[in-house]
This record gives sequence, C-alpha cells and structure tokens, in this order.
Amino acid sequence: MEALKIDTTQAVAAIATLNGRPGLYAVSAAARQTGVEPGMSQNAAQALCPTLTLLPRDPAAEKAALKRLANIGLHFSPWVSLDRPDCQLLEIGSCLTLFGGTDRFRQQLRDACLAAGHTPAIAIAPTAAAAELLAGLGLEMQITEPAQLRSALGPLPIAALGLEGKTLARLGNAGIRRLVDLWRLPRDGLARRYGNGLLQRLDSLLGLQPTVLNAFHRPPAFAARRELPIDLTRLDHFFPAIAQLVEAWEEFLRQRDAVALAVALDLHHHRRPSTRLELRFRHGNRDAGHCLALLREKLERSPLPAPVLGVELLCSEIAQCQPAISSLFAEEQATEANSDWQAMLDQVQNRLGHHALQRFAVAADHRPERAHHHDTTQTAMLTVASPRPLWLLDAPEPLSADSFTLLSPAERIESGWWDNQALRRDYFIGQDRLGRKLWLFRELAGNRGWYLHGLFG
Repeated sequence: MEALKIDTTQAVAAIATLNGRPGLYAVSAAARQTGVEPGMSQNAAQALCPTLTLLPRDPAAEKAALKRLANIGLHFSPWVSLDRPDCQLLEIGSCLTLFGGTDRFRQQLRDACLAAGHTPAIAIAPTAAAAELLAGLGLEMQITEPAQLRSALGPLPIAALGLEGKTLARLGNAGIRRLVDLWRLPRDGLARRYGNGLLQRLDSLLGLQPTVLNAFHRPPAFAARRELPIDLTRLDHFFPAIAQLVEAWEEFLRQRDAVALAVALDLHHHRRPSTRLELRFRHGNRDAGHCLALLREKLERSPLPAPVLGVELLCSEIAQCQPAISSLFAEEQATEANSDWQAMLDQVQNRLGHHALQRFAVAADHRPERAHHHDTTQTAMLTVASPRPLWLLDAPEPLSADSFTLLSPAERIESGWWDNQALRRDYFIGQDRLGRKLWLFRELAGNRGWYLHGLFG
C-alpha cells in the first residue's frame, strides 16, 4: 500500500487478479477495521465499507520500493536479497555485534525504513524461510536458535505457507490447521499424499532444505572530484581537470562493459551553490571524446556565476553495453555512420533541450488524425503496414468525384465508437489531373462525399 503513495490512514485497498478473479490484494489498517480483508471480492468489500477506495496494484512501484529498501538494508548488512517478491532478506549474524545486539539493530533498521516512508515488519529467525513467513504474517518475533523453530512456528496457520488452493483444501478436510499438525504426521506419508513440495517447504522453514538466494548489489555509479589549486575563471584553465574526470569515467565504464545514459558535472564555487550541468545521451555512451565535446559546448554557453574551485563528475544512470549487430559480410561500416548520426543528435539535443528533438511514433488508433503522435523517448519508430502520406492535411478538403482517378482498392477504417468521435470511411490512393498522388476517402455515413486527406511525396 505504501508503494502506491496514497494516504494509508484512509480506507483504501489495492486490487489485483487472484486465482483468475479480481480481488483485494492489500488493505489499509482503516479498511481492516471495517472488516475488509485481503482476498475479498470488490463487491463484498464495498458492502462492508461503502467509502472504500479501490486502486489497482502497481507491481512496478512495489519493485521500486523494494529496491529503495534494499539500498537501506545495505547500510545494515553486506548481504541483502530481493529474491522474494514481497520482502527483503538480510543476513545479520555477522553484523549484530557492530550494532550492539538484535534490539538496537532492529530499532535502527526500523527508524531508517520509517524515515523512507515505509513501515516495516521485522522478523528475526535462523532461516530465511522462517523469517519471511513471520514477517508476512506481521509477527515481529525473534528466534535465535534453530531448536526453537518448531515450537515458535508450530501455532501458525498452514494458510501462511502459500500452498495451492487444492492442497490447502485437502489439508483442511483432514483436520490440519496449524504447522504443528503437519510436523506430527509421518514424513513419507505426507510426501505421498500431498507431494514433495509441501515437505520441502516445511524443511526450508527448519533449515533442513538448503535455500540458494541471490545477493542484491547496488547499481554501479561513478563519482569523482578534482580540487583546483586556485580560483579559476577561464574555461581553458580548468577544463583539463574535467578531461581527467571524463577519462576516468570512460575507464570506469569500460571495466564494467557498461554505458552511461546521463552524466552531471558540478562546478564548485567559494561560498556559493555549485553550478550543475547535465548531459543526457539518446543512447548509451562511454566515449570520452564525445562527452568532452558536449561538456565544452555546454560550458561555453553557460556563464559562470563565480570562479571555480573544484569540479565533480557524477554518473548514476548506467546500463549494460549492447554492442551493435552487423552483418559478417557487410562491406560498409554502417555502425560508424550510425554512431556519427547519434553523436550529432546528442549535440542538437543538448544544445536545444531534451524536448527539442521529437520523432513520430505510432499510436494505438486506426483513425488517421490520431494514428501518430510526437514522442521524445528512445523507442524505435514503428510503422503501419498500409501506405500513409507524409503530408496529412489539418482538415479534409471536399473533392468532386470527377477530379481524380483511383489507383488502389479501398481500405476501410471504422473506429472511434468508444469516445463519440466515430468515423466510417473508405480510403483510396488516387491521382488528380496535375499528376499529384492523393490520399482520399469517401464518407460511408452522412453525405457520402469524397474528401482529400493527404498528399504523397
């Protein structure tokens, strides 16, 4: 709920598709007080709480929130895992002494999460599966010895294991409600009747089943700074320091086989706020020469408010390098031509602004007036299968039926019924008496007249 950035003190709930049907995925504390619980249908929840606000679940926001929490977790433990979809796991056995014990560790971790806007449920257990189970139930228990796991976890309901619905129903029909009931049954019979998956799940809780988890690593980031011996005002005097930073930045990226999507250059002054210049590349880049050329041009166009005492280069938007794919037998080096073209686009974009360069992108609409839009993203341009003129008129112009010759069969476009701007037309490619290639249509509703809508080049 906190990942949705909404007021969780109100009655709100996130909805998602559960077992093929829409239902409540998470509810706020205020909604829970009215009897609303996760797993309910929307109608049942709104019958209990008419003021309940329903929002769709946002997995991307949840993932981003978990990554922010993982960055916080790395301040408390060198090993953090995000393998589980709704929690993060920390190995704390090696760092409890540093924080002065589990109580202080738990309190400091809680304070850090609360400062980031998240209310954690912190459970400590000898196994990752047990800690995940306790935290998922909101039980902030602390189990320090493996021998205590059976007695501590025994009273928990088997529904917390996340088993399939059929298995859970069969266990319920057999009168098995708690984990201790499962542990009392013979292992071979349990595996034979309910499958090995249930047995492995129980063993993972007790540490009898090895669990391999991947460690979360903070994305690489580059930051380097050079102090200048004296205050400098001329670009030629302090630009060599910037060149040293950019060369180190290029080496940093090459060692990691990565490229940068953007960089920031901070110029530090005496008793004044720093001046920041930002560069954004249309495609990942790690060419020091190209970056220096863009920075120099930007510096020449940016007046300095004060002498420069130091320079700092920052780069946190880093992506994996994707080498260009070319034909084995290609005679021309198309890659170099493309890189020159991209470098020119970078130069134009950084000179005129991020939104100065736009490209046509195809929209999900068949109506010609809405089939394209301007886009500033780096996504590849898609094209439609049918031919379209480059010049589309602002408004269709009436045509007389004897002023053109049709060159193509009809392409029917019938769309827009959902927003009260429906159209129903047959489009043709035609040619007028002057030899111009036309894109025209005939209305299938109303006056059934002919109209010119565009011109081919």
